[in-house]
Amino acid sequence: MRNHSAAPSTRALAMVIDGVLWAMGSAVLMWVVYGDPVSRWDDMRPGTLAINWLLPLVMCVLFWAWQGATPGKLIAGVKVVDAQSGRRPTPLQALIRWVGYLVSAVPLFAGFWWAKLDAEGRTWHDRLSRTAVERSRPLPASGRGLLADYMVTHWRGEQSLAQSFWVNNILLALPLMAALTGVMSWIQMKGDALQAGSIAMLIGWPLMLLLDTWCVVGCWRAVRGYVDSNGSLLWAALARLILFFSALQILASLVIGFIPQVPEFWKMARGIDPIGQAEMKISTDGHTLHFQGPIGMGDARRMGKLLETAPNVKSFELASPGGRLAEAEDMVVLMRKRGATTRAVGDCQSACTLLFLAGNQRQLMPGAQLGFHRASTGTYNPAFEEIANQHLAETYRKMELPEDYIQRTLKTPSRSMWYPSPDDLVRHQLIQEPPKTMDVALPDGPKPGEPAPLSEYVAAFKSNPVWFHLDERFPGTLNRAATQMRNARLALAGTEQEMDGAQMAAQMAIAPEVRQLLISGSAESRRRYLQVVRGQLRAMQSLGADTCQAWLAGSPATRRLMPQEVMAWETSWLSNAAQEDPPSRTRAGEASRLELEVVYRTLGAQAPGLLSRLWSDDTSGDTTGVVTCERAAQLLDQIQRLKVAPRELAERVVFQTR
Repeated sequence: MRNHSAAPSTRALAMVIDGVLWAMGSAVLMWVVYGDPVSRWDDMRPGTLAINWLLPLVMCVLFWAWQGATPGKLIAGVKVVDAQSGRRPTPLQALIRWVGYLVSAVPLFAGFWWAKLDAEGRTWHDRLSRTAVERSRPLPASGRGLLADYMVTHWRGEQSLAQSFWVNNILLALPLMAALTGVMSWIQMKGDALQAGSIAMLIGWPLMLLLDTWCVVGCWRAVRGYVDSNGSLLWAALARLILFFSALQILASLVIGFIPQVPEFWKMARGIDPIGQAEMKISTDGHTLHFQGPIGMGDARRMGKLLETAPNVKSFELASPGGRLAEAEDMVVLMRKRGATTRAVGDCQSACTLLFLAGNQRQLMPGAQLGFHRASTGTYNPAFEEIANQHLAETYRKMELPEDYIQRTLKTPSRSMWYPSPDDLVRHQLIQEPPKTMDVALPDGPKPGEPAPLSEYVAAFKSNPVWFHLDERFPGTLNRAATQMRNARLALAGTEQEMDGAQMAAQMAIAPEVRQLLISGSAESRRRYLQVVRGQLRAMQSLGADTCQAWLAGSPATRRLMPQEVMAWETSWLSNAAQEDPPSRTRAGEASRLELEVVYRTLGAQAPGLLSRLWSDDTSGDTTGVVTCERAAQLLDQIQRLKVAPRELAERVVFQTR
């Protein structure tokens, strides 16, 4: 005997249940495929069409032809039947019914409302497919509604094991658990829509626990009824084993993943990011944005507003432990619009590396590091961990990070960090190769013919390791050199000497500091510099006697004539000497009478002060009183043949004035 037609309200309830289940499943699948849980109406990508159109069609046709009902209809207690025979619809009828849904929905859902007017309570899609929707269960004698009765009978274990396990647990609880786990992963990984996601977590987890308790307890009791009716003990044992591990996984996510993060979710629900926010400041000249601290909720919006007030920003200085990936991705768009230069002035880790890679030119300042590691969702769910890291890998590919770097990143645990060496970064063309000499790139002004501000010169000097280390040893050196370079360039603008003159002015600015390193540094450091000087001497001798003697007299112009490898040798020595521990006492610039007497007796009167004018304040190049290069070479050879004590004395006195 056939039941009466289902009421429109019951059918609407079933549709709502199906809609919620499918929305959660679709969000998870869209995230797996495209890394974004939401699609637009005009999204015509193959994966989107398959997930949001083809898969619902297949599932609905399958369930209608197999069970006569989707999960929502099973829960609501209704089913789809052939209007004539009362049997399950054929696959063709099910297919026509699904297409009929679209027909009913197009004119403002008029086809659904038609059930209120139809004598048999049938909608347009019912009529098109020759089907009807009827109650699958008689009205409860207790007077409870169908939905309430369904929940009670499952809780008591009165439903079949197949329905309790496959429908109530797998089709109902699993999508909700997957959706909540996905939201947790989304928050941890991307940090997009933090406030809405956190509210969903705080509401969804308690509801999910109630639902899962209902699902597991009811199914566990249904197993007992299944066994009592002579069901297979093997299937009963497997069902309870799966239920046990499912409950255990949810409990682990609750205890390890959700409960410890409740305070953070509560803050985010109120619009407060627990990891904090970055500190962003525009330099006084308006050309550089200084970025420091964690990348938190709303930082991309803050950066956008800040950049609107500073149209001349062309460089970003970064020092951040990372943070929200979605915020970093939005910042990348803003930075690339500026065609900016990025400089890591401190450790730039995790999501901060995206900001660094956004630069057209990238510089790693001395002491700074780039840090990479796997993403962590905080869910302890391997599937979602893998999805999150595949998204991370795809993001890095868009930023053109080399594939071997991506694979090394994915192998680095989320609680540790991989720091590639500067040489490796240079080899992969991720950063500019550090200068090998003391020369720095002369910055261009914001407009043709307009001089660059002093801050750009300072930034250029900072990118050169030797200048960086000299400034650490002698604070203020870098600003002084940058000022002298800028002044010299302005004075020589438009001449052939502009470039070389600017470089010479900067290098002569550090003459007092170099003399101090030579005189007060360690004996080993002076010995290494004498090796540099011998190499320079040979190079200058090949340019002629006059040029060589002018170099000994301290002419800065002659230094520009040296081969690059010789200049690089001296630069390397300067960098190492600047990083040595400062001496306990500073020696005087002049040798004592006793020291001079000792050197006179061992090397002659020309040895003291032999090299004292190499780094002098006198840049005239006057060779009066300067020995010939041949004699200088002879004296340097003699020094090397002395015993340790007199040799170390001579190596210092040759740099001191008489």
